[in-house]
Amino acid sequence: MDWLADFPPGVLLLVVFLVVAVESLGVPLPGETVLIGATLLAASSGLNPVFVAAAAAGGAILGDSIGYWIGKRYGRRLLSVLNRRFPKHVGPKRLGAAVHLMRRWGPWAVFVGRFIAVLRIFSGPLAGMFRMTYPHFLVANAAGGIAWASLVVTVVTVLGSAATEFLHRFSWAALALAGAAAVVIAVVVVFRIRRRAARPAADRAPVSMTEAELDELLSPSGSVPATTDADARMDTPTTRAASSAPVRTDLRAAIAVVLTPLRWALRTTPATTAFVTVFVALGVVTGGLWRTIDQAAWYPAFAYGVPSLEAGRWWTVLTGMFITADPLAYLIAIVGAAVFGGWVEVRFGTLRASAIFVAGHLVGVFGALGAALALARLDWPWAQSLVTTLDVGPSCGILACVATATAFMRSPYRLRWRLLLLSWVSIALLYVGKIDDLEHFITTVVFVIVARLLLGEHRSTPRPTMRDWRLFAVSGLLVIGAVQLLVTLVPLDGPLGSTTLTQGSILDVGVDTIAILVIANWLRRGHRWAWWAAMVLTVGNLLVTLALIALAWLAQVPVVASTIWISASVLWAGQAVVLVLSRHAFRVAANQTRRRLPGAIGPGARRARAKAAQLLREHGGGPLAASALRPENRVFVTADGGHAVAYQQHAGVALALGEPIGDPGGAVAAVSAFATAAEQEGLTPAVFATRDARIVPEGWRVSPLGRDLVLDLSGADASEPAGPDDATGAIGADPTTSILLAARELPWELRSQIRALSSVWVSDRHVPELGLTVGSSIDAPDGDDREPTAVRVSVVTDAAGTVLAAVSWLPIPGAGGTVHGWALDAVRRALPDDDADTAAAAAASAGTTSEEHTSRAVEQAMTDACRRFASEGAAMVSFAASGLAQDGTEPDGVAVRTMAGIAHRVDPLVGFAEIADVAERLGATAVPLFLACREDADQPRVAYAAAAGFLTGIRLRDLPGLSGSLLAR
Repeated sequence: MDWLADFPPGVLLLVVFLVVAVESLGVPLPGETVLIGATLLAASSGLNPVFVAAAAAGGAILGDSIGYWIGKRYGRRLLSVLNRRFPKHVGPKRLGAAVHLMRRWGPWAVFVGRFIAVLRIFSGPLAGMFRMTYPHFLVANAAGGIAWASLVVTVVTVLGSAATEFLHRFSWAALALAGAAAVVIAVVVVFRIRRRAARPAADRAPVSMTEAELDELLSPSGSVPATTDADARMDTPTTRAASSAPVRTDLRAAIAVVLTPLRWALRTTPATTAFVTVFVALGVVTGGLWRTIDQAAWYPAFAYGVPSLEAGRWWTVLTGMFITADPLAYLIAIVGAAVFGGWVEVRFGTLRASAIFVAGHLVGVFGALGAALALARLDWPWAQSLVTTLDVGPSCGILACVATATAFMRSPYRLRWRLLLLSWVSIALLYVGKIDDLEHFITTVVFVIVARLLLGEHRSTPRPTMRDWRLFAVSGLLVIGAVQLLVTLVPLDGPLGSTTLTQGSILDVGVDTIAILVIANWLRRGHRWAWWAAMVLTVGNLLVTLALIALAWLAQVPVVASTIWISASVLWAGQAVVLVLSRHAFRVAANQTRRRLPGAIGPGARRARAKAAQLLREHGGGPLAASALRPENRVFVTADGGHAVAYQQHAGVALALGEPIGDPGGAVAAVSAFATAAEQEGLTPAVFATRDARIVPEGWRVSPLGRDLVLDLSGADASEPAGPDDATGAIGADPTTSILLAARELPWELRSQIRALSSVWVSDRHVPELGLTVGSSIDAPDGDDREPTAVRVSVVTDAAGTVLAAVSWLPIPGAGGTVHGWALDAVRRALPDDDADTAAAAAASAGTTSEEHTSRAVEQAMTDACRRFASEGAAMVSFAASGLAQDGTEPDGVAVRTMAGIAHRVDPLVGFAEIADVAERLGATAVPLFLACREDADQPRVAYAAAAGFLTGIRLRDLPGLSGSLLAR
């Protein structure tokens, strides 16, 4: 904690506050260690320790409160997923018991958890997840934070430096006791469960909770699931006597159940388990878990480095792998070895994983030792320090496992994580430059290069996409800005010298930071002017550094005051290379109104629509092609004119609808051309409601969107006479009339009733108007040119001429200008309580409720229309091509959950379940629909764009309500 001494008192308090707050959010920072160091510095600098305690308590309260709200908002989603995947272990009973325990004992857990290492990180999110009331949480959180900060500051003030070891020992001991207590409690709980009498199979079946049940359970007023009859029977004396299993047998079985994860770890990852066990045991023996050990007398006998090799202690290369020099490094090494080492062992096997770990350690250590000996011949203070330094720890082996793990990531994350890893070790080497940083750099570079060879097959890394280049450029700028701000607060001494600030360097860092903040977002969106601004900023910094070096050389003086520029110039040189290589990715015009694809407006738009109409006549299309030429849609035509893509543009997203129009053999190239054109204009490309997931570019994120129901009419009896346009029937005892007319031929009285139905649903029932793939052809004004003339409407009226239901159908174009089939476009139905007397009388005469009366009218409209289409020779009918009809599976991703939320809002009007029932009775089959975007990060934006297309006038703040708070649902 020597770096804390460089801060003035005000900044020191701010650092304590921020570190403790961020640690409470779940980030493994040394909050307690920083508090101890700050208290020791306060005692020597005259700063009142009360202020240090207040800063730490404030950070603890704020961090835990944010963690509470994170758990409250996103915890339900996690519990819902766990309940569906593991209903036996995360069922209603166990969730109810957890909620009950949290509400009863939660405040004490929050208070005590503040004093225990690791547990203080999770107390806030768990309290929010299990819906502890915030007033109770705040009281316990504030009391725990104040008591913890006051105790630590008091002990350090009284005991001085000796308090460090005492407090660290206390934290680890409390953690060990908490772990032992958890094991004992788990054994007792399992023992009591196994001692219960056997239940019937139906009672023992795991139950998966619905979203509503989980909401009720986790609500502040929710109750624990009621006890069933089977539960009551378990507690009777007769049932207890019927249990013949000996207590000792059940106790052994309970212990075996609790220790099952340990047995699994020993069986699947024996090498990782053995290493972590030895590593922790040596940490306890040496005291490295609670104090630094690099000053111990025995330390050189175990640490590796040039001095150890020169002294003949060759074994230190291996012994140093099992200890670390400080407690924070121990915590990071334990987690890293368990997670990454265990993953590599599961994937490769024990022998190969052990070889990777040991090889990574040896490559890093010997590579750094060789480099240190070679550089020691130079008159370079940094190189001279390397040959006198000792090091310990397994970090090189862990980094080798991390680099190996990146080889199994799918594109584009594989390249991004590798660059992130390389950037991290490179910056650490440049600005810190200790012997361990050199080891990390060598290990990472070597194993990133050879990671592909470990797969046993050739797996080439795809070239960076346009989005990747933009991400690299803006990430480079942000990293440079963050590093410069960091070394402003914490001066470092690296290979190129100290980064101590001067008056000129402070001005330089300030200008750079402001410039980066101004252009970062525009650079991310691909604007050309932002690229030029970044290039000017980069070249300017390089020229300043070159000028300082030239002046120092001419004046024959050492470049001491400008070393911060020299260190940063290495990063700026790398940024210049990235900007030059990525120049093709920045072509977006500065004017926002020009962010559109070719042919979006003006004469180009008319030519594009004419070309799309020609392609439809020549090649036909799918169900969504019927609405491709709506005025709301835009059309993108490929360079060769062979394909057209209908799309809508919302919120910076170009959302392609269905499949490209044209020869199916070139669909993949058409979608790729569309995506490239969108990215060049700074738009996010996505494909909505496509039937073929193979047409999207490789590496895109494809999510099941729902299903379409398709009725095959090719086998229908074409000899049946078409019959008149008017068909009579009955719903119960009420006579009805079903007609199928072109939309423009609807009589005025029917059209006006249909418009009135739409208005009532929107105004009185607050059902939103729909767009995107669901049109308004059914109630378009007279003479409106919004819809093609071939649209037909099936209307069902009662004896009085009142419209009960209306269904519009769009023609599915076939090759040669024919009509291949028909696609259901929109449904309008009478309100159940509209004209209550008439509805009640009709329902009473039919022997049904008014809702059933209306539903049967919709069914009659659909059935009569399908018969008519079959008699006319149509080949198919599509009932749910809009992408809103769900298939009952859990939505995958934010965008799909948003579509499910929209479908739920409009279901009273459309009736998706009703349509599905009718379609299935007619013999329709399900065809899956998909939503595709470049990656998961695009999903929130695509969700908003699709919602803006479907729901006119939607605002960004309305989106969480549709998707169940996005990630929370």
